[in-house]
Amino acid sequence: MAKGKIKIELNDYDYNCSDGCCTNYGTVTKVNGVELSCHNQDAGTIVQQILEHLGYEVEVEVNENKC
Repeated sequence: MAKGKIKIELNDYDYNCSDGCCTNYGTVTKVNGVELSCHNQDAGTIVQQILEHLGYEVEVEVNENKC
């Protein structure tokens, strides 16, 4: 069975307010041109929302290894 192509766009952004006191940053994720609701840089959340958007039930486990 042939599977269709999936296009995933990850667009990072950061914005500093005019007086420099605030910084807002994250990653906008799009799947086949559809912008997903959660904007962040947490890899686990990005992967989860992509797979859920595609119809999968997902449980993501993120393990941080610190040196």
